[in-house]
Amino acid sequence: MKKIALTPKNIVLSVFVAAEIIIYVIFNILAAVHPDDPVYVKYAGVILCLVVSAVMIWFYRDRDAVVLTCAFFFTVVSDMFLLVLDDLLEIGVATFIIVQFVYLYRLYADRLKKIWITLVARAVVFVVVISLLAGLATVNLLIAEVTIYIVMLVANCVDAFLLSKRGIKNILFAVGLVLLLCCDICIGLYQGGMIGIDLPAKTANTIQSLIWIFYMPSQVLITLTVNRGGICGKVTEDEREIQKTA
Repeated sequence: MKKIALTPKNIVLSVFVAAEIIIYVIFNILAAVHPDDPVYVKYAGVILCLVVSAVMIWFYRDRDAVVLTCAFFFTVVSDMFLLVLDDLLEIGVATFIIVQFVYLYRLYADRLKKIWITLVARAVVFVVVISLLAGLATVNLLIAEVTIYIVMLVANCVDAFLLSKRGIKNILFAVGLVLLLCCDICIGLYQGGMIGIDLPAKTANTIQSLIWIFYMPSQVLITLTVNRGGICGKVTEDEREIQKTA
């Protein structure tokens, strides 16, 4: 296998990965030695994903880089409410729903005529799930939003894996979404008291530590999937470049 060319784009991505690893190590060390959650360090890692995806617009000059930047913009907004402010949760979840719709568009950008099939299927699943939840407890706005978000995320994971055979960046995108789903499952378990799930303190602490073990790598992997020509087409220019180096 040939070495990856040291182009400015690859250098930026390499520095990005190194910086995210450093941020990841720092906030884990701080979490271990300091009683306060290092939210601003964690948030810096998310902002860096937005910055790098925006820089990729200049390198790629392509729709996919713009779409990915939009997704990270709303991710940063969501984490502002859910992580930094820990308030106005409905707004934070609503903007995360927008992120999943952006990812849905990314998955179907070159086959928009088929997007209605998956939208109808997702709507049906949402109605079924929310009906079941309504039979068990009172459904408020936040529960409805979380249900929409989870349905969208799970469906995006499925669609992403169906496209994973198209190239390495499709695989990275699918894995990134699955890691994000694992993160959200951990959040649901950690916040289980809200729905009657009481976990032992040690179990809850372990689950809390897993949240960012899943979340930060998911965002880094998704950032690395920016692709000239998108990820839902046939063989893109980026994939041909990768194949030439193999």
